[in-house]
Amino acid sequence: MIPLKVVLVVSMDPSDLYFANQLARRLNAAGVVVESQGAGSSSFWRRSLKAASLCATPWKLPGLLRERGIVAEHLRRTGAIDRAGFGAAGYRLALPDGCTVHRAQGKGALHAPQTLETVRGWSPDLLVLCGCSILKAEFLSIPRLGTLNLHGGLAQRYRGVWTTLWAVVNREPEYVGATVHFVSPGIDDGDIVHQGRPELEPHDDPESLYVKVVKLGIEMMASAVAAAADGSLRRYPLQQRGELYLSRMVTPQVLQQAWQATEQGVVRDYLAHKQERDRPVLTLMRGAFNGQGGSDGI
Repeated sequence: MIPLKVVLVVSMDPSDLYFANQLARRLNAAGVVVESQGAGSSSFWRRSLKAASLCATPWKLPGLLRERGIVAEHLRRTGAIDRAGFGAAGYRLALPDGCTVHRAQGKGALHAPQTLETVRGWSPDLLVLCGCSILKAEFLSIPRLGTLNLHGGLAQRYRGVWTTLWAVVNREPEYVGATVHFVSPGIDDGDIVHQGRPELEPHDDPESLYVKVVKLGIEMMASAVAAAADGSLRRYPLQQRGELYLSRMVTPQVLQQAWQATEQGVVRDYLAHKQERDRPVLTLMRGAFNGQGGSDGI
């Protein structure tokens, strides 16, 4: 088996930096592209709410202050969980010798000529994505064998972003999971390679579940790349497109609902009826990851 030349493309999010640090060594990656569009999600929330409060009419101010409190508490909780779950690898790249980093800074920088030229220079067989912006056709045409993405949801039910959080909000933690798929022109609707679900525990919350999804997804991606290298990779068309969730849909109220559902025992309720609630999920999944470096098929 001839190792593939892999290039990773990630964002600055702790989960994505952790993904890059873990897989750069395991896949002997030629390079890592790190996208930074500017301020992170924490700053985005703070700026948005501050601007809204300054422009608001006085009678709206109490509600806006409550929203700021909800966001601040969410950031406090998730920050602590991410630091515990990802450690230093979520906050600083530590790449192996021979693996080069290219930083694409600013909106649209992923498709700047310098970025495209750098990636072409690496001559990748595969692009491996986690958390970056949508790539255009010119970027996707570079790798010889295509582009694999780690999506933090089961694509038959949840596509887009914040999908673990939405599964909690919708009170269906049985759909918390990850999909490794080929990138297509749509959003999270390309051919599936692996799907998997982490083990849930009664004390889990939206962010601890997300950490588990990312760590499972890393194992799934490593398996998918190995299968591509030895010619055993199988592809399963996505036959049922899940609901598409966008960033703008996550309001302070949605964040509050997620934590309230956790406190009300949404995960415990699922675990009490696990066999029954798992049945339709398992029927949907394709390329179910068996945790042994392979897939159980349909």
